[in-house]
Amino acid sequence: MVGLKDITGPRPVSSGEEARTFRSRWLGPALVLAGYTVLALIYGAQLSVYKASIGAPPVFGETLLTGAIVWGGWAALTPFILAVARRVRGTGRPWPVQLALHLPPAVFFATAHLALLAGLRQLLLQPAGGGGAAAWTYFTWLLSKTTDFDLLIYLSVVGLDATLRYARQVREEAVRASGLQAQLAQAQLHLLRSQLRPHFLFNTLHAISTLMHRDVDAADRMVGQLSELLRASLERDGRHEVPLSEELDLLAPYLDIERTRFSDRLQVDVEVAPDVHDALVPPLVLQPLVENAIRHGIAPRRGPGRVWVRVQRAGDRLSLEVRDDGVGPPAEGLSGLSEGIGLGSTRARLERLYGVSQSLTCEANAPRGFVVSLSLPFRSARA
Repeated sequence: MVGLKDITGPRPVSSGEEARTFRSRWLGPALVLAGYTVLALIYGAQLSVYKASIGAPPVFGETLLTGAIVWGGWAALTPFILAVARRVRGTGRPWPVQLALHLPPAVFFATAHLALLAGLRQLLLQPAGGGGAAAWTYFTWLLSKTTDFDLLIYLSVVGLDATLRYARQVREEAVRASGLQAQLAQAQLHLLRSQLRPHFLFNTLHAISTLMHRDVDAADRMVGQLSELLRASLERDGRHEVPLSEELDLLAPYLDIERTRFSDRLQVDVEVAPDVHDALVPPLVLQPLVENAIRHGIAPRRGPGRVWVRVQRAGDRLSLEVRDDGVGPPAEGLSGLSEGIGLGSTRARLERLYGVSQSLTCEANAPRGFVVSLSLPFRSARA
């Protein structure tokens, strides 16, 4: 049986991926070459100034060539130095041990650079000035004068490589941690939303079963309204913010269900400022608050009750308020209240989405009832 991988073959590489691969492959060598070129130019300029200060005739072309020989040798040796650094780093030893392991190759590369410098200088600058013997004499002089400087260059290359790798590692870990945090927040939001929907669904089905024994036609209408409400709710899966107009469209069939259930015992007033219909809000943010007001405020009281839903803008803040004139908080006050799934899930979602930029407060309504107020950052869906 042929597997899917055999059928599809390797995934084609896009031109954008090829360009990114090319840049990542050649960016490092290009930066190394550019750095050594700058050092060669600076070295040549300094050598010209030095010759002028001692009265020697400055030959700028010769000094630039000298700088190219000095730093071009290090440019040629750098890939091998980085390979040694990678091997030493791969040992996983503590940094003092790794530093000790670098001492033998440091002496080797410093000697190799001085030999390369002496040979190229004799070949390019003094081709008829003594041959190999002159090159050897210059090499031994360099060993006695500049070995410590070349050792420092080797250690500088190794240290710069370690610094860049550490910075890249820190950046990658920060990006990874940020991604994990975003995934965790998204998973928690999905969990909270999955808790909220069954809570609402079970309450509505209980209302339908209760109404079925009193008014079959009304119960049938409620089933249709519930179907419409669930369809609209499921269509917005994956979004953590929706325009307020969509949230109001979702609230409307729920209110129809509750008006059918309570008949003339319930009155709901929805007041929305004209300039906030496109404001972004979490989905299902109003329905559980209205449900709490009806279930815990209006349902237990005798006689008709009223619920107010108000949404308005105050500067860069969006204010949402659900107020009722129901039975209000218990006799011991707000301290005796315990948050259920609806209010608790709403508070947790707001904290996940907006952090400290949001607030949810509960207080008693005068002369009776309860008020839940939300304050969110105002952001327009059109923006």
